[in-house]
Amino acid sequence: MSAEDRRARAEARRGRLSLRKASLGDAEHDFSPVRAEEAISLASALTAESWTVAGREIPRYVRADTPYRFVRGWPP
Repeated sequence: MSAEDRRARAEARRGRLSLRKASLGDAEHDFSPVRAEEAISLASALTAESWTVAGREIPRYVRADTPYRFVRGWPP
């Protein structure tokens, strides 16, 4: 499939796009305490799911090699 064909398919999909407004309902307020092990387990599961949904591979670097940068003046 050529780039031109892909572009035409993408334009056709944009033409069919429809949005629907819906109410999510009342928010649940659950303030019950959570043990540290449960919180870490939940955070790990949500992180793995986020990477999967994004279609990206979970990073496998060690903590010492974690990419980061400092931004001066943040937070504003």
